[in-house]
Amino acid sequence: MKTFQTFPSEKNFENWEVFNHDIYLKNTEAKQKEIRQATCMVRYNIEKDKKFSWMENYFLSDLKPEMLKGKTLLDLGCFTGGRLSAWYENYELEKAYGIDINPIFKVAADEFASEKKINADFKIGIGEKLPYQDNFFDFVVSTDTFEHVQNLKITMDECYRVLKPGGSLLAVFPQFLQPFESHLNFVTNLPCIHWFFNSDKVSKNYYEILKERGDTAKWYNGGKFKLEEWEKLPTLNGTSIRKFEKILEKNNWSNVKWIKRPILTDGRKSKKIFFKLLSFLFYPLIFIKYLDELFMGRICVICKK
Repeated sequence: MKTFQTFPSEKNFENWEVFNHDIYLKNTEAKQKEIRQATCMVRYNIEKDKKFSWMENYFLSDLKPEMLKGKTLLDLGCFTGGRLSAWYENYELEKAYGIDINPIFKVAADEFASEKKINADFKIGIGEKLPYQDNFFDFVVSTDTFEHVQNLKITMDECYRVLKPGGSLLAVFPQFLQPFESHLNFVTNLPCIHWFFNSDKVSKNYYEILKERGDTAKWYNGGKFKLEEWEKLPTLNGTSIRKFEKILEKNNWSNVKWIKRPILTDGRKSKKIFFKLLSFLFYPLIFIKYLDELFMGRICVICKK
C-alpha cells in the first residue's frame, strides 16, 4: 500500500469528506456555501454532459428518455443533489426526490435546487428504512450507493415497496471484486489488492496508514479504525454479482434487465484509445460466470415491479 500511496485533496469536491476539513469548518458562511455549491456542480455537470452522464450511458441505453417525462423519481444516495437537479432538467420530471445520510448534504441540495428552481424534496435517511409511502415513485435510481448500505436485501425490499406497480429500480454499483473499486483510494491507488489479500489484512493495513498520518488525515479517516460487522472492506458490504443475483431472486420483480459493460468504460480516461482497446478485449469475459466478477465494470440492472 505504501508503495502506491495516495492522499486525498480538499479541493476534490466529489469527496463528501471535504465537509470535515478546516477549509470548510473554519471558513466564512459565504465560503462554506460556495463549497457546498461546488459539490453540487461536480455531479450536475457530469449529468449535463451526455458523453459522461451515468443516466445516459447506463440506463438510457435501454430506456427511452421520454419515459421519464412527467414522472416522480427518487435518487437513493443523492449526495448534494447535483445529478438529481440535472435529471429534473434533462428529462422534465414531475418531481425529484433525494435521500442521503448526512444532514449537510440536504442543506447543500436544498440550496442548489432552490437556485435552479427545481421541484425537489430532499430527506435524511437510510436505504433500509425509506421514509416514503408504499407505491409512491415511478423510478428509484441509485448510482454507486448499494455497495455501501449495511443490508442490501432490506434496501432492495424498500425500493420495491416504494415503487408504483410498473415502476422501475435503476441501480448501478461496483461488485466487490471489481479491480478498481476497493475504495481504498485515500491511501493507495493499487488495483486488485483485495484479490490477493484477505479483507481483514487489507483493512488493518489501511487503518494503520491512516493512524500514522495522524491529524493530517483526521478530516478523511472516518473516526474509526476497525471494520464494522457488516463491512468486508472499509465502507463496503462485500456484495458480489453472485450475492446480488440471490437477492434478486428473493424479490418479486416482474422483469430484471442486466446491462453489462466491461471495466475501463467509465470516466474521461475511457475515451482514450488505449482504454477503449483494453475494454474491447475484456468484453467477452463479462459473459463468463465468475470471470464477470473481475472484468465487469459494475453491476447494472433495471428491475421492474
